Amino acid sequence: MKYLIASAACGLLGLLTHAGAHAAPGAEDEDQLEALLRREVQGPSRYAQSLMDAPAAVSVITRQESAALGHQTIGDMLGRLPGVYLGNTRSYSNLGVRGFNRPGDYNSRVLMAIDGQRVNDAIYDQGLPQLEFPVVAEWAKRVELVQGPGSSIYGSNALLGVVNVVTLDGADAPGLSVLGSAGSRGQRRVEMHYGATDAAGGDLFIGLNLQRTAGETLFLPELGTADGWIRGLDGERQAAVLAKYRLGRWKLSMAAVQRDKDAPTAPYGTLPGVSGTRYTDRQLMVEAAYDEGWQDDLRRSLRLGLSQYDFRGRYVFGQSPDVIDRDEAYAQWLTLDARVLWRGLLNHELMAGAEIRTSPYGIQRNYQVAPYESRLDSDVSQDSAALSVQDQWRLSQHWQLTTGLRLDHARGFSPALSPRTVLVFRPDERQTLKLMWARSFRSPNLYERYYDDGGQTQLANPGLKPERLGSAELAWEYLLASGQALSANLYDTRLNRLIEQVPLSDDPDAVVQYVNRGRVRLRGLDLGVEQRVEGGWLWRASASWMDARDEQGRRLSNAPTWMVKGHAITPQWRAWQLGVEWTALGTRLGRVKVPPACFVNAQLSYRIDARQSLALQVDNLLDRDNLDPSSPDAALSAIPQSRRAWRLAWRTAF
Repeated sequence: MKYLIASAACGLLGLLTHAGAHAAPGAEDEDQLEALLRREVQGPSRYAQSLMDAPAAVSVITRQESAALGHQTIGDMLGRLPGVYLGNTRSYSNLGVRGFNRPGDYNSRVLMAIDGQRVNDAIYDQGLPQLEFPVVAEWAKRVELVQGPGSSIYGSNALLGVVNVVTLDGADAPGLSVLGSAGSRGQRRVEMHYGATDAAGGDLFIGLNLQRTAGETLFLPELGTADGWIRGLDGERQAAVLAKYRLGRWKLSMAAVQRDKDAPTAPYGTLPGVSGTRYTDRQLMVEAAYDEGWQDDLRRSLRLGLSQYDFRGRYVFGQSPDVIDRDEAYAQWLTLDARVLWRGLLNHELMAGAEIRTSPYGIQRNYQVAPYESRLDSDVSQDSAALSVQDQWRLSQHWQLTTGLRLDHARGFSPALSPRTVLVFRPDERQTLKLMWARSFRSPNLYERYYDDGGQTQLANPGLKPERLGSAELAWEYLLASGQALSANLYDTRLNRLIEQVPLSDDPDAVVQYVNRGRVRLRGLDLGVEQRVEGGWLWRASASWMDARDEQGRRLSNAPTWMVKGHAITPQWRAWQLGVEWTALGTRLGRVKVPPACFVNAQLSYRIDARQSLALQVDNLLDRDNLDPSSPDAALSAIPQSRRAWRLAWRTAF
């Protein structure tokens, strides 16, 4: 199957390349091509630079595509990019990249950022892509996926990639826009955003999102309820806000989210079919940033961010409130980041940076409510400092060399060096070839090191060592004169000292502990083709072959070997527009082998007038019974994913 997919995709790319090579672009095509060549990204180096010259393989999805496909979350947007697959444990969402997505992982190996500000928290290092994320799809100008190691710029957690969400400015969405939607399973949503600029140069953007759903009624006979059904226990609620104000060189921003999720899968041995087991996550991020722009050959910037994360878990182990356990986690961290860019040396663009991060509170508690019994009361502070340098050297008209190095020192661990070298070859303005090598690291988080509920389910391991990763990649991108873009990305990644949760005995209910388990190797190829010219059809398709194995050569769990995805958006016809997206994912291993997954989503929209529109969105249009490998906390052999659901949305602008 993997060879068939790769061969078919290569053949498709070859045909399109051949066709595009003979196309004679008109004046309009040339203008659109010029706009494509000027596209910028911020994720690879944390400042704007040309996508074609950026020292990384970067995939981007824009607001225009996302809106036409009916996306609600950043995860929905990420799911359209090559090599990415999403899942859900019915408690939390998860993100797989390049065939790596450990069951029960909280996405601690992909760094998530909002306008360059780190989202991953200081307890679990989690940066989850769906309703746990502080920004919804309507507030994103674009989402950038920087494939491969990114620790030379971002430090810990940027092992497999970096997701940078570039949010809207007030000038991008002037006025007030309000969306209201309702759908199956009690779905209700209100989203609104407001943008404005003033004569003094100020730019304001505010977004608010409120939504809830009652969730599905699930048939889960494995849990042992009287009739096998779980009713009314899959609800989810979210409130999120984003506010930004920019005046001259200064910018103030704030993002916050609260998400409440009922847990229908009876996690950690809780009583199945009984209400009350739920999770609450809250996150707040505030940042003040100064960027003076280019002053001759010098550019200086300073960012000061304050963030906090709060988790509450409630677990019902019996029919009465006397048998209730609670988890609590709270962290607060302050980040100071300073950067200097200098291009006074001929053909060089130099960057130097320093970052200090301190987390005075890292609280974790576990206790039984009545009679009160404390099993965990941990408060561990964390401090880290980093220095980084990068040089982007224009060797000639066609060659560019980027080298970077970052030194991180976190209290309690040895210093970590993260180098990066990227050689870029531009045979012509429409084509780029990038050869990349980099190393990254991830320090074990507080949950992995210190969580211990008295030995009931998990033991602490303060002696965990950081994970280390090295990767070599070859990326190619070619823009046809007619507006199509072809891409290929070949990678070979090796991860050492993998931190994994393992049972301490063969008993199915054995206590688990996080340990350093050894090595993992990820190899693969992503092939993509997309139409980027506006005004007509917008579409993209990709095929991925992925091989994720441990040091004994065994396939990792939750690691598909192939994936095919794509989407297509029609031009507007008499105010109507249709967007369709599809994904097919190969078999995955877990407690049981999970069969291939396939889903199709569609949105049909109608523009009533210049200010109003209606849209009908159907998810899992074919009503496929898709499964995900089970997470360690669940008693199920596999986790059922969402069946078909619909919603009707009305948007108006003022």
